[in-house]
Amino acid sequence: MLNVTLIRGSNQYAAAHYFSAADDYYAKENPGEWQGQGAQALGLTGPIEQAQLSRLLDGQLPNGERIQTTFDPADHKKRMGLDLTFSAPKSVSLQALVAGDKEVTAAHDRAVTRALEQVERLAEARKKVKGKSARERTANMVIGKFRHEMSRAKDPQLHTHCVVMNMTQRADGAWRALSNEDIFRVQHEVDALYKAELAGGLQALGYAIRLVDDQGNFELAHISREQIEAFSARSRVIEEALANEGKTRASATTLEKQVISLATRPRKDESEREIVKQYWVEKSRELGIDYGPRSRLDGRKYEAGVYQSGDRVDRGDRGDRDDRRVHADAGDRIATTSLTPAQAVVQYAINHLTEREAVVRETALTATALRRAVGLAGAAEVRAEINRLVGQGTLIEAVPAYRMADRMADRKDGPTLSAAGWKNYLQALKGWSDKEAQQYVGNAIKRGSLTTAEKRYTTQKALAREKAILAIERTGRGAVEPIMTAAAVNTALEGTPLNAGQRRAVEAIVSTRNRFVGIQGDAGTGKTYTVNHAIALIQQASGLSDGYRAVALAPYGNQVKALKNEGLEAHTLASFLRSKNKPIDGKTILVLDESGVVGARQMEQVMRLVEKTGARMVLLGDTKQTAAIEAGKPFAQLQQDGMQTARISEIQRQTDHDLKTAVEHAAEGRVTQSLAHIKHVEELKEPAERHRAIGDDYLRLTEPERRDTLIVAGTNQARREINAMVRESLRLTGQGREFETLTRVDLTQAQRRFAPSYRSGMVIQPEKDCPKAGLARGETYRVDEALPGNTLVLQRQDGTTTMINPRKVTQLSVYHLERAELSVGDTVRINRNDPGRDLTNGDRMRVAGVTGGIVQLESVEQRDGRPARSLELLANRPLHLEHAYASTVHSAQGLTNERALIALDTRSRTTSMNLYYVAITRARHEARIYTNAINELPAAIARRFDKSTALAIQRERYVQRREAGMQPKGVAHDRQTLHQLEHQLEQPRPQPVSGKKPSAYGRFG
Repeated sequence: MLNVTLIRGSNQYAAAHYFSAADDYYAKENPGEWQGQGAQALGLTGPIEQAQLSRLLDGQLPNGERIQTTFDPADHKKRMGLDLTFSAPKSVSLQALVAGDKEVTAAHDRAVTRALEQVERLAEARKKVKGKSARERTANMVIGKFRHEMSRAKDPQLHTHCVVMNMTQRADGAWRALSNEDIFRVQHEVDALYKAELAGGLQALGYAIRLVDDQGNFELAHISREQIEAFSARSRVIEEALANEGKTRASATTLEKQVISLATRPRKDESEREIVKQYWVEKSRELGIDYGPRSRLDGRKYEAGVYQSGDRVDRGDRGDRDDRRVHADAGDRIATTSLTPAQAVVQYAINHLTEREAVVRETALTATALRRAVGLAGAAEVRAEINRLVGQGTLIEAVPAYRMADRMADRKDGPTLSAAGWKNYLQALKGWSDKEAQQYVGNAIKRGSLTTAEKRYTTQKALAREKAILAIERTGRGAVEPIMTAAAVNTALEGTPLNAGQRRAVEAIVSTRNRFVGIQGDAGTGKTYTVNHAIALIQQASGLSDGYRAVALAPYGNQVKALKNEGLEAHTLASFLRSKNKPIDGKTILVLDESGVVGARQMEQVMRLVEKTGARMVLLGDTKQTAAIEAGKPFAQLQQDGMQTARISEIQRQTDHDLKTAVEHAAEGRVTQSLAHIKHVEELKEPAERHRAIGDDYLRLTEPERRDTLIVAGTNQARREINAMVRESLRLTGQGREFETLTRVDLTQAQRRFAPSYRSGMVIQPEKDCPKAGLARGETYRVDEALPGNTLVLQRQDGTTTMINPRKVTQLSVYHLERAELSVGDTVRINRNDPGRDLTNGDRMRVAGVTGGIVQLESVEQRDGRPARSLELLANRPLHLEHAYASTVHSAQGLTNERALIALDTRSRTTSMNLYYVAITRARHEARIYTNAINELPAAIARRFDKSTALAIQRERYVQRREAGMQPKGVAHDRQTLHQLEHQLEQPRPQPVSGKKPSAYGRFG
């Protein structure tokens, strides 16, 4: 495992104290050694001297020269370097430090060295060229490595602190401060590289490994999980401290865990080293750990495969059987026997990453493949396979992209564009000619004012899917007869309350000659209301007996419920696509609500079905709101490619004038103006303060007002904390009973097929019967452990077990098992569809009673002053319930309430225009914002997180080849593709931030 920590301090004496205090933390266990091209250039060899280390941390070179000091912008403390700490798995530490196998320690050292070589390639220095910020890739570092052998809790812990000095040498010979942003960016890749190299080294020594998760973590196969846990006192101390606070690792915040970790950290006492090591030996004997024939424990002897210690004799062939079983697992762990291990792990990485994004970053691809490659392939093999796929065209590499050097230095958001994209950007920003902009960009790249961003890849599969979606829509143009003429529609709509935009939308639906029609409407403009008018008009015109039938689809259950309340026949998109009998034909109008959150995979499926059956399709949505969870943004692409689209912009939802004005400004991206019309914006620095304020404000509302209030949080962690605060404010904490509840685990399909992705204690629920595996649809099974051979051991409710291969048993829902208190009066949310009880994922209910093993629920919605419905849930199995005072923005999209209380943390990556826009548009009358920094809020909200597309990558490649005077590959005679490349994707344009002029982005070169 790798941890990266900034080393900061006010002066050289603080640095010296940090590294050479009373316990001589960095010197007594190991004198340390130097690594790096920079260390060689400075003549640093031999053991590391603390005084020398202190001077280097203070920026002093051996020749007396001093490097200019740099400071951390957060607290203005001096940056002295980075501490990269590589920690071996616990079983590896035991084998190296207790059994005394020095070759294991050497394997750890080699893995650390290889990982640092990768880190060193990323070294950069900042510089000024004619007054402009620039960067130079130096690829040299000064690194001091210190290997330690003990945790602060006196457990065996083989780990190496790699102290990267804040210095690097430029090509002109000058030494400057190290630019470390890229090191943090590739942290996961370096961690995966260390684990893969260590696993390979251990296997070369004859050790078998056992994967423990899908993150590349592993243990030596001959040491059991129970034996490992017995040597993890540090972990137990933290767990006990958390328990004393009523927390678990799952429910505690990161800050709470850090504080408890610091508070429970004892100082090292080096004088106890030998006593502690002897204790390790005795403890190993008590636990019956068989370290095998490579052990060098005193008083132990291994002969002829028989372990001997006193009167106890154990046959050593147990370890051999485990070795064979685990090695056999390596063969089973690749998806197809015809693939090499490297091919299999890279394919896994592609499948996993491209489920959510059509374009993936190089570091993510490499790190994911390396995590999967542990015990199967090395880093060189993985990179060779990626290059092979690029060479054959399966992976499509994007043209190089660039960011502004000064933006990276300040960790500010800014455009990342290709050279052609920057040229277009400057032409739009400054009105330059094509030649002027191209020359300027070329010079900026040469001098380092524009610095290279990491590589990006897409796949032929993603490209083909996006092309197919656009081609299906184009083929459908002019393919159907109008249901009514435009004139007849206008006549029929006379006297209706529809506004001009809504009327145009009705006309587009009813009088179109195109199979596919889009309705792009801002939030709260009455898109569904408009479609209902269109459907009613069609049915009146065609007669009910043989007329058209509307079927509505939506991504989420709560959206389906809203459509049903509007009188439409509605289904979730996923259930509709899964159903065998889909009742649609040439007389069906398929209405897809919230089309903006539908990914490319599902969009292609439903559009092919519409084309095949001769049906018609209306796509409703808003591209300004949250994007699809899955890869792609087809609704936006279809509009950009010319799909007939009616636009509705007149807001109907907001009843408060100021709130309506704020929403209108937000819809146009005017952040500062929008915030100026939000009446309640409150600054509270700490998350606990903000969440407490939300709870208190919620408490001040009347009961009817609470029922019509939505609390929106940016993250799941914030949602949980707000729920806890609200329950405390309502004095519900401690008034109920605890029940086992289930919360969905977000796994990709690739992860669900891989047994180590499942943790002990997780719960799976099959979505269909699996007789061969002994699984029944809807029943719950607890994960006991993952075994070699991609095998999961599951425990039934009666205590019996069964084993499955998740690659062969698909359609599994996965949950975390938790305990939640339910009190009378609690507001809860159903988090799984239950057709038998007519429950939909997202339904909000009120706890009406807790009696014995029964939870009584009432709907939040009321009729004639009484709950619209009530039901009882038996608690003899885990409940699909969670507290529902607060919702994430994805869960909130599609909901409408009288007021919204919104938690916005400017430091969170989830805070963006998408989140802000969705959150404030949920409210009819009032939106209140609670933030950590009002002055930082406009810039944080101005961020936009947009999905990339495969067609955008192809277009960049086409433009690059065209500007280089080369014939674009594969598109010379494809007019359809040329049309896509030229017209489907928007050109990069400068986006104003926080109301500033676009010139705020124009300082890079």
